[in-house]
Amino acid sequence: MVALLLSACSSSQVHVQPAASLKTISSNVALTVDGDGVDPAVVEGLTRYLKAKLILAGFDLTDSTDSLRLLVDLHSFDPGSAATRLTVGFGAGRESLLYTARYLDRDRHVLAEMEGHEYFTGAEPQFNFEYGPATTMGGAETVQSVLVREAAKHIVKLGLGNK
Repeated sequence: MVALLLSACSSSQVHVQPAASLKTISSNVALTVDGDGVDPAVVEGLTRYLKAKLILAGFDLTDSTDSLRLLVDLHSFDPGSAATRLTVGFGAGRESLLYTARYLDRDRHVLAEMEGHEYFTGAEPQFNFEYGPATTMGGAETVQSVLVREAAKHIVKLGLGNK
């Protein structure tokens, strides 16, 4: 049980789950990431990783309003404290990213929606395998990169209809 708690790095509440991959509706997607009050580096990082993940998933990025729209609202980013994560542990000093992701059709009907919470406690050993050695010991830039990559992965997974 403790191992499961320590390995967790995200939680999400899916409000609207697509029945199948949204690529069956359109392979074109227009992306907008908003983050009023959130560090612009986080907004830019999430935008960059989402674009990459969408392309790898087989979507084509477009500015057209006649396509799927992916709207991501970043609610908050807490940089946490690397020193506290490393010295105290047990979730102290954790970094977190809260967001809402919505896929809309061209008529602005919601096709998929989720509230996401990505966090990094420094106790996620799988990050060392996925993002490079000593990731769990990383500072603010490393942790920020991990959070936006995890968010991008979960947002694209939602669009592909994966639960």
